[in-house]
Amino acid sequence: MIRTVTYEDSLVLNDAFDDEQQTSNDDDKEPFHGSVYDDEAATLTSFCITSNDESPSRSISDSNFPRSTDTSKSAWIADRQQLDNDSDSPTWHLLKRPHYGTNGLEYPLLNENRIEGHRAKVKTNELKNKESGISSGFLLPLLISAVFVLSLTAIILLITVIVLTTKNGRISEITDANCSTNIPRFNANYKPFRQTMWQNLQQHSDISRKLMSSFRPMNIRDNIRWLSEKVHVAGTPENAHIMRRLAEQYESYGYEVKTYDYKVLLSYPIYDRPNRIEYSDESGEWIEVSNGLGERLGPEEAKLQQADPRGLVYWTAYSQNGTAEGSIVYANYGTFDDYSQLDKLGISLNGKIVLCRYGGIFRGDKVQMAEDRGAIGVIIYNDPFDYAKDNNANKTFPDRVWMPPSGAQRGTLLKTDGDPETPFFPSKHYTYRTEREDQLRSRRIMPNVPVMPIGYRDAVKIMQNLDGPLVPWSGWKGNMNATYRLTGSTRFRLSVNSVTSRRTITNVIATMRGSDEPDRYVLFGNHFDAWIQGAIDPNSGTATLLEMARVLSSVSREIKWRPRRTIMFCQWDAEEFGLIGSSEWVEEFMKPLQQRAVAMINVDNINGNTTISVKAVPLLYRAIVDATAKTPSPSSSGHRAGRMTVLDSWKFYYPKGPVAGDKSIPGISIPGSGSDFQRFISYLGIPIADIKFECAPVYSYMVYHSMYEIPWTVENLVDKDFAAMSAVGRLWLELGRNLADSIIIPFNVLDYSLMLNDGVVKMIHQLEHIGINFAIGKTTFTSMIGNMRDALKRFQSSAESMQHIIHSVNRGQEAVTIRQAEMLNNRVQNLERAFIFEQGIYAERTQYRHLVFTSSEHNDYSGVLFAGIMDPAIRWRNAYASGDLSRANHWLETVKISFTKLQYAIESAILTLNLQGFY
Repeated sequence: MIRTVTYEDSLVLNDAFDDEQQTSNDDDKEPFHGSVYDDEAATLTSFCITSNDESPSRSISDSNFPRSTDTSKSAWIADRQQLDNDSDSPTWHLLKRPHYGTNGLEYPLLNENRIEGHRAKVKTNELKNKESGISSGFLLPLLISAVFVLSLTAIILLITVIVLTTKNGRISEITDANCSTNIPRFNANYKPFRQTMWQNLQQHSDISRKLMSSFRPMNIRDNIRWLSEKVHVAGTPENAHIMRRLAEQYESYGYEVKTYDYKVLLSYPIYDRPNRIEYSDESGEWIEVSNGLGERLGPEEAKLQQADPRGLVYWTAYSQNGTAEGSIVYANYGTFDDYSQLDKLGISLNGKIVLCRYGGIFRGDKVQMAEDRGAIGVIIYNDPFDYAKDNNANKTFPDRVWMPPSGAQRGTLLKTDGDPETPFFPSKHYTYRTEREDQLRSRRIMPNVPVMPIGYRDAVKIMQNLDGPLVPWSGWKGNMNATYRLTGSTRFRLSVNSVTSRRTITNVIATMRGSDEPDRYVLFGNHFDAWIQGAIDPNSGTATLLEMARVLSSVSREIKWRPRRTIMFCQWDAEEFGLIGSSEWVEEFMKPLQQRAVAMINVDNINGNTTISVKAVPLLYRAIVDATAKTPSPSSSGHRAGRMTVLDSWKFYYPKGPVAGDKSIPGISIPGSGSDFQRFISYLGIPIADIKFECAPVYSYMVYHSMYEIPWTVENLVDKDFAAMSAVGRLWLELGRNLADSIIIPFNVLDYSLMLNDGVVKMIHQLEHIGINFAIGKTTFTSMIGNMRDALKRFQSSAESMQHIIHSVNRGQEAVTIRQAEMLNNRVQNLERAFIFEQGIYAERTQYRHLVFTSSEHNDYSGVLFAGIMDPAIRWRNAYASGDLSRANHWLETVKISFTKLQYAIESAILTLNLQGFY
């Protein structure tokens, strides 16, 4: 087997020789240098080829040598610099350079004496062969003449090679004409590949239009119908059936499909023993308030889709099994401020059942803070003020999208991401389970009290039976037909029947390998498990992702094109229970993902048709804007108002962008949690975007996690012609195509620096308002802030230089070599990772490692900036106000070290972007 090692290969340090002999595609007729190693003959042949016409001339020297037994996986390659410096001999010197051979053996250094010795030995062998092979004397003159002619020809050809290759300089020098980079920053530091690449803007535009025009909305409708046929909760046979069918669908489109199993701790209701709420009347008899069941509504078609009795049951995952008896305390939305208001009034939660309404924060945070104050149970309901805005029973489901009185929101209460029994490790067969359920409940990662969701049909009965003080704040009053009170003397009984069980969950990953950079991945993410049928959440996203996969595969085959980088379609299991499927996958593949993942673009659901809602990191702001500018708006009312693209509508409804003074970017939220993107950004530092299509200006996805998320609802109330879902598919695919196919990954590093500047300014004002500057010491605090501002200025300067190059290359204004593109892509791809601190943002939140983007400590849904500083600062204030000076000092020290962590991350980001290296 003959294998070739080229000079270019030595620069990029390929892991193995190619299986087929490589040839040069040297269009500019420059020298091609390399060496050929013959495994069988143990011969390394070095060569130099120049082409002035179709017949190349060659200068060849052979060296025979035995293989070493050293298995250090390095091979010897030819170095053309040495050839240029040796004017006496055209022979290549063999110098040691790290290069991996397929046989895993190292080839020894051949010095000048050994080379000459081998050459002499070869000549001796050749003479012996000639003497033994010539039997007739008349052949000798003929042979001498032939040798003379060949030698003369070789000398002439060699002179030609030298003249041509030195005409514009030495062989070892790659001139600007050969390089054509137009980027002098590179030329001063090293010699890049000769062949350059230009961004083909017309080709990108043509492919983009082809992809967008290939969507078939009715395919999305059909996908939603089969995805929503049955209740498919994670860990059940019905969900396993969905998983298998998804895998088959992707395989039918031609993708490489793999599945990944994990055994995780899940929670379920006992469906034939629904949860209940009762109250005791004056005679001591228990009167039913809620039977824990919803009500089938709508026309016959809709009712048939609600036929499964499991869909009627009200429940929340990971609630403690058991019964609680006590009086009720109403806590509004159950936020930190709401509980603080009750504390100020002297209303204790100890031994009480808390009634709070959905909204504002994550349901698990409502329960955890109630339990921290001694509550023995929690009831959560949908108030019509939030979920039925028109306050009219005839304007709720099935007539409108508002939540009907019997509608209740299911959901998880888990206060961690991933399998709670195996933090930091994937739940594989080899994994030791470090946590037990009793430990998790004692630390309130899982509730230690019974919790039940209900509709306002039942909540109004509770409020009507309270006889305590009236609610004094207008913001605490909802729209139920009852007087809102804080407490009452009536005794209530909450009964919850639930179990926990280890079940197998399975992720499905469908892959299209990239043509040029297959080891860089752009991920499309969506989950496929649901609380009931899940026609909106998640099936609207799942159905759209399937159509995207069909379109990409079809267009790829039709026009013989694949994106430069690999695209992965990721279907996550058990998202609803706490981002479990995606978290386990992230933990299993953490190391390769940190090295290879470019971005993760997530769509959880599509619940409206007016505008998009976006959470994203600054690196992706411009790429999202570019994709929305190319995507036609699905809103007919928007068209009548002149808003023809998704970008037009987005700017109209969310005009205030995240970058101060820049109106070209509409409103984008800080990524917190709430869907599968969370672990990619907060744990690995992989840039993310989370996109939804919704109604505006009034949010109208009120049947969220209820039994009314059925195909009938989508087809009649949400997206009748599936134009919104098709628009999301076009936007989603175009964004991914741009990330996967641009020569330089189209991140905007300058936006990152600008956002950091704005964020630090706001953080300083908040810290000064809290009073942390005086606690640290004014001089010390001023010095800390000065250091950080200096680092931010240097970061912005580096970002501006890098962004100019990225913009010029991706706009087709400058060319780069393969090596230069690799260098640039490595830098921009690793920028987000610079803000990951592996030990966690602080000791109490080790699973959150991103120093800039993290969810709020008191609201897992909400994203905040610099939580590693702001969380401890708020804790310091509370501890100091309560007189707990020991805890206050602890949190003050945490603030100080968190400043160091953030400064260190900014300095690391500067070094990551630096084109001159870090020395």
